[in-house]
Amino acid sequence: MDNADRDQAGGPGDRRAPRSLDPQEAWALLQRGNAVLLDLRTEVERRRYGAPPRSIPVPLARHILKPEGEGSIYLCQHAVRSKATLRNGAAEVAGGFVAWRRAGLPVDQVE
Repeated sequence: MDNADRDQAGGPGDRRAPRSLDPQEAWALLQRGNAVLLDLRTEVERRRYGAPPRSIPVPLARHILKPEGEGSIYLCQHAVRSKATLRNGAAEVAGGFVAWRRAGLPVDQVE
């Protein structure tokens, strides 16, 4: 496999831009069942601010080391932690949970 093949196959030379999705676009993908929303925030953050419906809390350290791939959308509070997971075809919610709330998207209380 030459460098051009690796670039297209997601190998070490992969130069594809990370995917930052507008909160509305992320919500649309979730509603259609085309993606899962992985919440990198702490349990304290989730309880304090709430969480998007059907979001799945995941451990930050594990997902930085080995992020999920295509069809996974990462969320954190301000889209800082999620930047570390943008490999293997994963995406993030641009602006994080703050942008999610500003967009008026649904938020469930977490107990």
